[in-house]
Amino acid sequence: MAFYWYERNPELFNAEKQAMKQFFPNFSLDKLEDDRICWIGNLNPRGEAGGTWTLMVVYDHNHPHNNTFGGSLRVYSVKPDLNDLYKATGSLPHVLRDANGDLYMCTARKEDIDSGNRTTSAVKALGWAAKWIFAVEGWLAGEIGDEVFEHTY
Repeated sequence: MAFYWYERNPELFNAEKQAMKQFFPNFSLDKLEDDRICWIGNLNPRGEAGGTWTLMVVYDHNHPHNNTFGGSLRVYSVKPDLNDLYKATGSLPHVLRDANGDLYMCTARKEDIDSGNRTTSAVKALGWAAKWIFAVEGWLAGEIGDEVFEHTY
């Protein structure tokens, strides 16, 4: 039996690739040193009012699951680095730390993570990441306050 989810479930893996090709064609598939699959690409949700973010969506080895907060996908910001941004600002709303202590975006509430027969996908995670970036850029610019995050995610 195959160890990695993308070997165990090639239909799901192919569906993920097709969905990403359709909705985020500028993202490319890659594999990390520990054999986790990831997508890397750029988003700029606010257009000229915001910046371009280089994101990496990383699947857990045992994707799909809803065993951890945020499910089996993590969205990291490569540029800007969330760890550096956190140090510069003293805080960031809706970020989590992985086992290595690195920050990643909290892109969904527990009730937003699909379970059962449906699976949270990279497309969904990136959709939530775009919303996160839009809100956080507004927060960093002082355009919105902390209260918006009580209901946004």
